[in-house]
Amino acid sequence: MLRLTALLLCFVPSLALANEVDLSPRTWPEGELQRFENLFGAEKPLAESKTGIVVSTTAAAAARAGLEALNRGGSAVDAVMTHALAEITLWASCCVSHAGFMDLMVFEAATGEVHHLNGGWNTVLGEDDPLSIPGDGVPSGRASLVPGFMAGLEAAHGRFGKLPFAALFGPAIYFAEEGFEVLPMLEGMIEMRKEVLSRRPGTKAVFTKEDGSWYVSGDHFSQPELARTLRRVAAEGADYMYQGPWAEKLVAAVQSEGGKMTLEDLKRYEPIWRAPLRSTFRGYDVHATAQPNLGGVNMVEALNLVEQADLGSLGHYTESPEALFRLTRIARLMDIMGTSLTHHVTPTALIERHAPGIATAPPQRTTKAAAKKLWQAMQTDGWDQLNIAAYEWQPDSSSGNHSDAVVAVDAEGNAAALLHTINTALWGTTGIFVDGVAIADSGKYQQTKIARAGPGRRLPVETNPVLITKSGKPVLVSSSIGMGVHEQTFQAIVNVLEYGLDPKAAAESPQVLRPMGGGVDRAMGANAENPAAQAVEEGAFDADLLAKVRAMQQPMQELSPEAAAGWRGYWVGIHVDPQTGIRRGAVSPYFDGWALGQEN
Repeated sequence: MLRLTALLLCFVPSLALANEVDLSPRTWPEGELQRFENLFGAEKPLAESKTGIVVSTTAAAAARAGLEALNRGGSAVDAVMTHALAEITLWASCCVSHAGFMDLMVFEAATGEVHHLNGGWNTVLGEDDPLSIPGDGVPSGRASLVPGFMAGLEAAHGRFGKLPFAALFGPAIYFAEEGFEVLPMLEGMIEMRKEVLSRRPGTKAVFTKEDGSWYVSGDHFSQPELARTLRRVAAEGADYMYQGPWAEKLVAAVQSEGGKMTLEDLKRYEPIWRAPLRSTFRGYDVHATAQPNLGGVNMVEALNLVEQADLGSLGHYTESPEALFRLTRIARLMDIMGTSLTHHVTPTALIERHAPGIATAPPQRTTKAAAKKLWQAMQTDGWDQLNIAAYEWQPDSSSGNHSDAVVAVDAEGNAAALLHTINTALWGTTGIFVDGVAIADSGKYQQTKIARAGPGRRLPVETNPVLITKSGKPVLVSSSIGMGVHEQTFQAIVNVLEYGLDPKAAAESPQVLRPMGGGVDRAMGANAENPAAQAVEEGAFDADLLAKVRAMQQPMQELSPEAAAGWRGYWVGIHVDPQTGIRRGAVSPYFDGWALGQEN
């Protein structure tokens, strides 16, 4: 068993050392924690270091914990995992969970090899009619899938960790036990999801005080149940959550809500190491997530199309109408081939109808020859019709995919790009908590995927952490979250490698957002004027530039900042200068993520 191997290789010898490596704020310089407690709205830095660096989309204090892992001699994997454990705690498991899933890319400096760890969901063995799993926000234990986060964490640490396994949990346990101040964003999310958080008494107890009132901004919030669970995992390994008492409680809770998960589902779960999908871009080597994940396929196809479109020769897309037009075409294709058509029609059927002869199977889509043929097809009237047909659907307002992304490079040149997520609406719909751990219900909008995967199989996802190398060394370490995850990832990579921007400029460059689809989206408050319209944030692009793109027959719709927030992608990236080796990292200017480098 892979988890047992990881335990034998790295966990048991380190038990005696765990207490000697305390990464929690207890060991940070005086006042250091306070620096990172509330950075919403703060100007994001461009971090720079000749040694280690860590960048996260959310939870600056967790990023500081990841930096502490690097400062204590930890690897890039140690840093991203320490961050992830702490970030889940600091965000009260609203968007991420210790029982969620993960997607991880690792560059191994000693060998120059890149590895992909799939810690995704497994479908449930006993679910024999997945198409009947309730959706539309209806609570059902049948929508809970077998989690991969903690098993993936242990597998990654067993192969690439340097610090004791238990040490990674120190900051998360600290924040759970000692607590932290509730910030306005967390208060707003609790207020928005009170109905869900009230469904089960144990869950309501997490978010209410002794007098029964809900936690609000300024209150001190602790999670003692979660702290006890994390201590058990730190001491006993991930099997505590897959074969131990916690696993039994999870199965009982899910079954109490009509679910079909059993202990056998948990016992048989294994993270999967695969060779990543490989391609090239402008002389760089691209390493993306392997199948069955689709994010890597989408990313490689998009970068191949950027070469065909020759964006760099046209000027930056914030200044060149032709460049913005071409970039928009590629972004919309990514969405069509990615996630949006689960609501309407399969990409294969759509392309065969409007652009016959174009490759739609993943292996063929990633070739340079396929990109050349596809780019030619994208100049035709048939492609305009495809753009309209693709978005004649109503977005599902209950299927939010809340996530966190973090990237790191250590002093030895190892790199890690992590995406982990609850993969559903805030705290899900069932409101199940098991000993302080939130249980997702992402099957409520993925019934078709579950049916295609089959019982007890790994569920394909569209997440896309990416590692780009040159001459056997990392050049760009990238991960992204949000509704516009595909669009923002490819735009950020283009900004760094095609246009030569530093990561901060790339992260803050105006975005072409994820297309909205037809009709009104109730959750985001945005109305698509035209199914073929491309969404951008109001004021992000020059009005004359947008007018010229519209004259090219590409409708462009401007959204208010509030509406645009639901369609953005949120990116983290580290660029390693091939000549000097200097690492520079930055994060999109939203949430409370941060970029931190070790002192040189």
